[in-house]
Formats: sequence, structure tokens, C-alpha cells
Amino acid sequence: MANIEDLIQKISQHTGLSRAEIKQKIDAKKEELEHLINDIAAAHIIAKDFNVPIGRPESQKKPELTIKKLKQMEPGLSGVNITGVILRIYNPIEFSREGGKSLLAPILLHDGSDSIRTLLWGTKARQVTENQLRRGTIVNLKQGYTKLGRNKDLELHLGDRGFVNIIIDAEKEAYPDPEDEIIDLDVLDEEMEEIDTKGTVTKLGRLVTFNRADGTEGRVSNVFLKGNRVSTRIVFWDQRAEDAFNFTRGDELLIQGANVKLDRDGKPELHSNRSTNVTKVGHTSLPPLEEKIGPEGEIQSSKVKEIQDISSEDNFISVEVKKGPISDIREFTRKDGSIGSVRRGIIFDNTGVVSIVLWGDGNSEFDNFNDQSIQISNLRVSLSKFNTIELHTTTNTTFSEDTTNKINSGPPVTQITSLQTEKGIGCVQGILQSVSDIREFNRSDGSSGKVRSIELEDDSDSIRIVAWNDNVEKFDHLDPEKTNYVKILYGGIRENQEGRVEIHLNFQSEVREESEIPSSLQHIQKKQYTTETSQSTIDYIKTHLAELSNEADGDTIEVVGKVIRLFQQSPYYHGCSICKKKVDQTEDGNEWNCREHGIVEPTIRVRISGLLDDGTGTIKVTFFGISGEILTGFKERDIEQMINEGKTDDQIFEEMQNESEGKTVQLKGRIQLKTQEVQEETVQRQELYVNRIRFPSPKTLSEELIAELQE
Repeated sequence: MANIEDLIQKISQHTGLSRAEIKQKIDAKKEELEHLINDIAAAHIIAKDFNVPIGRPESQKKPELTIKKLKQMEPGLSGVNITGVILRIYNPIEFSREGGKSLLAPILLHDGSDSIRTLLWGTKARQVTENQLRRGTIVNLKQGYTKLGRNKDLELHLGDRGFVNIIIDAEKEAYPDPEDEIIDLDVLDEEMEEIDTKGTVTKLGRLVTFNRADGTEGRVSNVFLKGNRVSTRIVFWDQRAEDAFNFTRGDELLIQGANVKLDRDGKPELHSNRSTNVTKVGHTSLPPLEEKIGPEGEIQSSKVKEIQDISSEDNFISVEVKKGPISDIREFTRKDGSIGSVRRGIIFDNTGVVSIVLWGDGNSEFDNFNDQSIQISNLRVSLSKFNTIELHTTTNTTFSEDTTNKINSGPPVTQITSLQTEKGIGCVQGILQSVSDIREFNRSDGSSGKVRSIELEDDSDSIRIVAWNDNVEKFDHLDPEKTNYVKILYGGIRENQEGRVEIHLNFQSEVREESEIPSSLQHIQKKQYTTETSQSTIDYIKTHLAELSNEADGDTIEVVGKVIRLFQQSPYYHGCSICKKKVDQTEDGNEWNCREHGIVEPTIRVRISGLLDDGTGTIKVTFFGISGEILTGFKERDIEQMINEGKTDDQIFEEMQNESEGKTVQLKGRIQLKTQEVQEETVQRQELYVNRIRFPSPKTLSEELIAELQE
């Protein structure tokens, strides 16, 4: 067999591609096939795509090597002939090839004494997807070859020149029955890996989008299943998150190759991986959904709800609404190469407004309606990345005209004190009290931005309305000396760093100047408008964490935020009296040694870490020495005294924690990008090392909030 460099050289000679270009294609092919193949196998696929005349080991017929028992197998065999039963079928993988697509279908083959993961390629794989090969089918495989997989486990591969023969009259007693391998949901255990099980769908969970520590976006969804006596759930991650919505309540599922993990309450649950295969094997009619569903898979309602009553605890609902603004359709390419479409919009009834996400065919059905009321059934309640409520269409969503005509022509406005950040979108009205000038700023990545705000007051409270970048133009028509009454429609409801609610304009938001003031607002006195600004009193430029580049490393930033949590750890260390670096005790425990300055007299140095929230994002912050003393109020001598009093590190930390959490601070420090291993995955996260800290006075902070528009 040629080595990888020989293959690369032959491909290069035939195609004119450079080594770097070929290596890039090899890495891309391995990534596409989720690293189920190695470099040589990927190079053979690429060679075939470009018609490079390279003989593949499996494409040249080898002398037949009959294997009686799998235990005789070893890597590097070719021409393998073996008979066994298909014990498990994994999730097939479609991948791109030059001029078309191909398929890979992993199965688990058992010869009666042992099992082996077997990879069927091309036309052989289609025997699985076309249902010719099933669990329990006894097959004879010829012209296979063996190799070590990515986990160093022995694998059997069957390529284009291989043969799959179904054995009709085989002695089934010689092989295990796949049904005997089914693990009941009642007996799940956290030590189980790659199990097969069955269950009936009682509930579909929400699709949740979240941000990982390295800044990448993740997605997760789940399906609740009922076994013979107990219920559990199966969790789908990232690219497979939408797989949960291929099924409906009452579907009986066969789950092959799932892992068992413990949830937060210590109960076992199923987790799918890239190989897990979930298929519908039947359907059971379950009773109509009731009002409530709990974490054990009890049943929940899908009845018509008013928007104000929709909660994140809901699962599927129906609504009677009218259409608000709607975005253009955006097409995207799925991982399997197929094209999908999506767009976002807003719908409203007489009680509130909410975001709707329309997938695929839901777009065309939604467009059939204009100003009339619509009844939309079977919408899935989900949470956005801001943890606000969204309604998503599914394959079961239906649209019909609501002939009751009870929905008003425009969306309802909400009193300022009644705005809820969970709702995400809101409409307000009020007397215009102030309009700020447009302020331009530079982000940490070098790009520029614009920001502007107005203040509205209704009969319950006042609120700041913030516009960023292109949205600042939506305030241009407001004359603060002449405009009195303003409506803000479809603004994003956000909470700032002080816990106050704000409205942030988005591309769908509308700013309307109205001439006739409602009677409920006529008593509100308009403040005298002034163009004065206190920005000159602010002697620093604050960085917003949401605008901090994920690649920022070594940058010095200044940020104002609240210390929302301290991490449990020893809040101090012994440092060198000269260089301040950490020192270690000598073996006899009597002295302290600095790697640079030798034996020294140590000093107590504060070292404490926590989480800072500036209203736009969070970041881990670490305080050393004086900055830690200022934050906690504990000096080195205070810590030394507590140690002498016999207090433990945990007790000292608790006292510091009580004094620190909840404080609003202005920090200056250096960003450091750190790499670490999290659950066998390499991730990067940013940390701020503080070198200056102060506590802004309420007056200075309020001035800064005005200047920065509370962002």
C-alpha cells in the first residue's frame, strides 16, 4: 500500500495541485466524514474524484480470505470473507464527491462470538438506506479489508469491489437476536455506552441556542420518551439538534448507539452522538395534550394561547394573530448539502407581540395571508440566544384564516413598568423627554459604530430607547423642541447593567411621531430640553464586552460592570517580597523559595477571580495584589491576621465574597486568550487580568451611562 506522501505526489502530478492544496482537500474530506477515515482513505477518495490512476487496495480483487471467527482478525487484511448478523445500524453519512455525492453507512456485525464495526461505502451503503439491510439480517461479506479506526479499534471496510450477500436460510440460532440487545429505559445506568433502546415520544422539547466559553454557538434539543414504567429523554446536540423534530407525540422510536449520562438531578438520560441512529418503528395514539407537562415527560397543552400568556415552560402552542414586519427569506446549506430557507418576523394579538421563525414551506403558507387574522397551529416555543421567547414553525405547523376578526389592526402598547425581558419584543408609547446627539466610537477590532438614544415617559415610568449604527437614522425626524408624543413599535427588550429595562431598536423597529396625545399621557410634564452633555467628565473610553473580538489577546481594555460572582478558590498566595511571584515552601517546611531570588521572606498576596457582567456580556476577571485588596476591602495584613486566628481558606474566601459580589467597578486590564481542554474538546476563552480598579461614584456613573447610552 502506498504511503500518504506517495499518494499526494501522484495526485499532484496528475492534477497540478500543490501539496498544500491536496492536504487541505484531505483535511476537508476527513472533516466532512466526521473523521471516520484516515489520511490515506481520504486521499484515495480525492484521487478517484480527479480520475487519478491509483489502485485502491480494496478496488483490486484479492485472494479470498475466509474468516471463521472475528477473533482471527487483525489490521491490514484484505479479501476478507465473513458471515454475521447485523446487530446495529448507525446513522448513515452523506458526503460530497467530485461530480456528485456518495454515502457511508456504519453497521455493527456479530459473527456469533464477537462484534466488529463495519463501514459500508457507496452502493453497499445504499442497501442500508433503501432498507434492504436491516437489524437482524444475516449477511455474507466478501472482499472486505481491515484497518484501525480513529479510536484505534479494529474496523472492517467494504468498498466498491466488495459484495454483500443476504443469507436467507442461515441458522439463526448461531447468532444473537438484536431484540435481545434492547436495553429497557427502566434499567439505564451511567456506565452504559452505545446502547440500543426503545421508547414512545410523549413530548418534544425546545431547541435552545447557547454560546460556549470559546465564543462558538451551540444548539441543543431533546425528546421525552416513555418506557414500560419510567420516562427519560434523549438529547440532541449541535448539527443534530433539529433531528428531534422529525418525530411527533406517540411515535415509537428505536434508538441505536446512544450513550447514557446523568442529568443535573442524577437521573440517567440518553445522549445522541454523530453515529446514533434514531428511527420511527411505529405509532401509538396517545390521549390529547393536557394543560401541564413536567420534567418526567407528562403531557402538555397545544391549545390556543394569547401572546401575553406564552411562557418558556410551554412546548407546542397555537395562536390567533396578525402579521407584523417580516424579513427577507435567507437560504442556507445544511451539513448534508441540501438547501434550506428561513426568515424571521413578528406577529401580534391584542395582548402582545412575539418573534416568529419560519422554516421552509412555512414561508410560502405565511405569505398567503395579508391583513387578515391568522390561526397558526402547532408552533414550537423556543428560546433565542438572548433567552427570549420565539415561536418556530415545524413540519406539523398549519395556517388558516381566523374569521372571528377580533384582532386589532395594530399591535398593543405595553406600560413601561410591565415590560418583561423574557418576551423579547415590545411596543411602548410616551412623551418624548430627551434626544441625544449621535456619538461615534471605535470597537476593539478597529471598526467604528454609532449610537444614539431618546427618553420616553408614560404614566408608569420612563425608559431609554437605544439605537445603534444604521438604526440611529430612525430618530432623525424627531425634533425634541416640537415632538411630544412618540410610539416605538417592535423594539427589543433588554436589561442594562443596573437592572433597568431598555428598548433597543432593530431592523424591524418603527419610530412613529403621533400628533394626538392619549388622555392617559396628557398630564405628563415635558422636561426642558437641553443639548448639554456630561461626556467631558468621563476620562476613559469603555469597552463593551459584546463588541470584544473573540481573537483579542494581549489588548488593554477598560470596562465598567458588576462583579456578579466570585469563584471558590484560595483567595491568596505566598509571593516573593522582591518580584511578587508565587513562592514554594522548602521540603522541611521552614523556608520559602523563589525560583529567581532563592530563599526569601514571603508576603501574603491577594489573588481572586470572578465573573464580570457589563450588561452586554460577561468575562472572567482576575485580581492580583492591590486590585484584589481594593475589590474585597481586605489587605495583606488582614488576611495574615485571619490565618493566625485559625480561619480556613474557605472561611476567608466567604468573607471576601460577601464584601465583593454585587459591586459596580471600573476596571483596566489586559486580555489574555487561554486554551484548555473541556470534555475532550480544545476551547479558547478570554480572561481579563486587572491592573487598575476604582469604584465610580453614582454621579460619575450616571454621567457615564448617559454618555455611553447605558451600553
